[in-house]
Amino acid sequence: LSPLKDAGGETQGIAIVIDDLTEQRRLEAVSQMFRRYVSPAVIERLLAHPGELKLGGQRQEITSLFADIRGFTDFSRKHDPETLVDVLNQYLDVGAKAVLAEDGTLDKFMGDAVVALFNAPLAQADHVLRAVRAALGMQQSVASLHQQLPPTRQLGYGVGITVGDAVVGNIGTAQQMNYTAIGPSVNLARRLQESAAPGQILLTHLAYQRVKAQAEANPLPPLHVEGIREPIEVYELLRLK
Repeated sequence: LSPLKDAGGETQGIAIVIDDLTEQRRLEAVSQMFRRYVSPAVIERLLAHPGELKLGGQRQEITSLFADIRGFTDFSRKHDPETLVDVLNQYLDVGAKAVLAEDGTLDKFMGDAVVALFNAPLAQADHVLRAVRAALGMQQSVASLHQQLPPTRQLGYGVGITVGDAVVGNIGTAQQMNYTAIGPSVNLARRLQESAAPGQILLTHLAYQRVKAQAEANPLPPLHVEGIREPIEVYELLRLK
């Protein structure tokens, strides 16, 4: 507010300027929420292009990635809790960094597993390829980590990657919610991961078709998955071309 005075100093009126900060506050809130899930580069893009952001239960195509530390259950029986936490954090750090390096979204940590999704909250035309690169990045980083660890602490990720429709958004209660994805393709990624050996990356047929121009993979025998009648066509990812 500012008074408007004439030449004699008499107040003739008042100027009022109002700035609507609603959108700015909304973007700040969204930014704080997603800082837990995505890389700084994605946060910057969210703030620069808020129109690309879509929140709340939306059906869309995504790529799902599940990466689980193989042998960790058996490892946990042989070591004290402090050692378990130290080793677990090292491997989860490797997995998370590989996802964020490809601008993926960290869905959650499930015990000794990293769950990630691509093509949300922002669209990524190459989302399947990003997931593939993230999985290969995990392999490379785990190999580097093994050079620093004794043989008894050298574990490996088993990875499953699928592509398909899912409902993506904030899911939970008013008190506690998470940005996550729900759908059959997400469940299938977990099942693939459960079938993967240490250091192995498994792709569905559709996921492989999306990246076969950029990546090499070997077909495997059809996989019988719990909850699905027909066997699933599966490929083992080898490397980028």
